[in-house]
Amino acid sequence: MALVALLAVLAPAAAQRAGPVRLGAIIPLSGPEGVSGQAMQKGYQLALEEVNGRGGVLGRPLELIVEDDKGDPPTGAAVFQKLVTRDRIDILIGGLQSAVTIAVVSQVLRQPILMAWTGAAFSGIERDLVKDADWFFHYHPWDYHNTDSLFRFIKSTGAKTVAVAHEDGPFGAGSIDAIRAFARNYGVEVTFIDAFKSGTPDLTPLLTKAKGANADVFVFISFAQDVVPIVTQARQVGFAPKLMIGTPPSWPIGYERLAAGNNVAGLALWTPENRHPASQRFVSRWREKFREEPTSYWGPLAYTNVVTVADAVNRAGTADRAAVTRALAATDYEGPIGRRLTFKRSLVGRYQGFTSLIAFQWRDGKQVTVWPEEIAGGRLQYPVGYGR
Repeated sequence: MALVALLAVLAPAAAQRAGPVRLGAIIPLSGPEGVSGQAMQKGYQLALEEVNGRGGVLGRPLELIVEDDKGDPPTGAAVFQKLVTRDRIDILIGGLQSAVTIAVVSQVLRQPILMAWTGAAFSGIERDLVKDADWFFHYHPWDYHNTDSLFRFIKSTGAKTVAVAHEDGPFGAGSIDAIRAFARNYGVEVTFIDAFKSGTPDLTPLLTKAKGANADVFVFISFAQDVVPIVTQARQVGFAPKLMIGTPPSWPIGYERLAAGNNVAGLALWTPENRHPASQRFVSRWREKFREEPTSYWGPLAYTNVVTVADAVNRAGTADRAAVTRALAATDYEGPIGRRLTFKRSLVGRYQGFTSLIAFQWRDGKQVTVWPEEIAGGRLQYPVGYGR
């Protein structure tokens, strides 16, 4: 039975007399990236409270119906059908995993709806399914944006060689061609690449082979559930590169308390130490409402998703798809991510939002931004010498 979470925050009484403007979100509240989806759900809550607290959109409540795709493509396709046929949503938002996005977009091609989509890094989606589409707005960087950020960061460390392990789905495997190309462009030699199935309990054979490549930097492209096995089993096999870099969509809950995880670096769209005033306000509201620290950029990204869509509907003066599309295309928003969001052309897509990531390093349970230098909160520890 699909998990359905209905998030509706009460709006002023006058606004409730008209029907709501209805958004539908498809995200993983469970499965290998459940931690990211749960952060997104909290980001939605903060955004809905803010939007409806100001009177909603078009003088009507903004309602959000959240469906759990479980990280499973058939489930994603099924909940899309529910959202459009039974719930009759006006706009589809959300999204995280590339494999689920492929399934959902395949449905949208037959039943068009405006997609304001936060997820999916696999650029094959852009190339093969949404090329030049006027109904698809993509907030998250594509894999070639991520890989460019990754190798600019690696280049900045002075490293000469890199070993890569990646999960074997579209998220991980989709990055490999870009990794080889960007490594050449930045003068970094790739000495090892191998794949693993997400959820594999014993990764020591893979890590032993990666150790044998003797690279300066080890990069793992994985989901949250694979992070702890990778960093702890690397210690077990004596794998101690100069730097380990992980690129999970979110880090697992409790990672900050993992001793073996200290000084591992990561790439992200945002970290909680972001000094932009909008980011600091977001972190303050998060702490107040949820009594916890935000650790995943998917929370502020989801917040940004709802706020910018609501703003577009208000500026359009209607929930009509064509009018909202024009308004969303004109978005110019600076919110908790700390960077200006506009939608411009990417390689083949019509509306691309963010195009780069930042780097941080785990230090005593905190994410310390270390790159780029102009926003860094501390210096990168390199080489690290894990376990020595």
